[in-house]
Amino acid sequence: MYAILHRSQLTAMGVREAELARALACCLVRICRGRYTVARQCEEPRHAPLRIFAGDPAVTLAGELQGLRGDVERLRRQIAARREDLPPGAVFSHLTAALIHGLPLVTVPGTAVEAVQEGRSRTRNGWRVRSRAVPAEQTEVAGGYAVTTKVRTLLDVARDHPLLVSVPMLDSAFREEAELEAAVGALVDAEVPRRFRGTVRAALALADGVRESPAESVCAVRFLEHGIMGFEPQVRICDEAGREVGRVDFAHREAMIAVEVDGEEKYGLDGQDPQERFRAEREREYALRNLGYRPFRLRWEDLFRAKVFLQIRHALVLGTVPGAPGRG
Repeated sequence: MYAILHRSQLTAMGVREAELARALACCLVRICRGRYTVARQCEEPRHAPLRIFAGDPAVTLAGELQGLRGDVERLRRQIAARREDLPPGAVFSHLTAALIHGLPLVTVPGTAVEAVQEGRSRTRNGWRVRSRAVPAEQTEVAGGYAVTTKVRTLLDVARDHPLLVSVPMLDSAFREEAELEAAVGALVDAEVPRRFRGTVRAALALADGVRESPAESVCAVRFLEHGIMGFEPQVRICDEAGREVGRVDFAHREAMIAVEVDGEEKYGLDGQDPQERFRAEREREYALRNLGYRPFRLRWEDLFRAKVFLQIRHALVLGTVPGAPGRG
């Protein structure tokens, strides 16, 4: 958890105005107006009161992470800093509730804290509050935060955020708790206005708990965006004797195309020697080629570029259109 310090607390600890500026250049981070947290331990004697928090193993330090992880942590800090400012009758919702529930984010569209409150919508001062009536049974307290339930959170995200955000979240939730898929689907007609139901149902139709990572979920969304159809997730491929060559993230059996979604960052994360794992991956790729499959390997950054999906779509046409050059 983050140690959220109010300006009045810092003053009481002896951190005056001039020293606050020096602390912000050293070991303190400003989250929002009047709220701060500790970034790291430092040896400056005048910052000794802050070391009490920096040395506490229960406190998360606001180190400067890069990329998506940095974006997520900055949003977490905003949520922690604004917990006590939640408007009366409101509950945290959407991506804010998703983080509180431990659901994954593959992109963070800003650091606004999201909530729902009946009767009034507003977007300012770091808040995005939507006017929405939420039944009491669809709210709860999680980790000390008043939030929409996981089912309601998934429904709201599918309604108000693009597929790139909602599908990885739905996939993860359905993989961990299969019963959530039916629970979310059961709320669509009752809780979603007619004009938004198509959006929610499109997200639910694309969601698949078989996928094993947010990157695979993003890939499935990109397939749809590029008009690439017919790929199955988590396919086991066997040779002529029935021996398994390997399991791939996606395969198009007719076109003989295999797609793997990973990157160098995954090697070594599971305790396996990175070089050994890379060697095994290359051997499997050779085996797939020997069986007639064309393998594509996508890294995280490839998922946000059109080039590789255009290549996959071209290979798909060659592999499925009768008489096309290259069709076996």
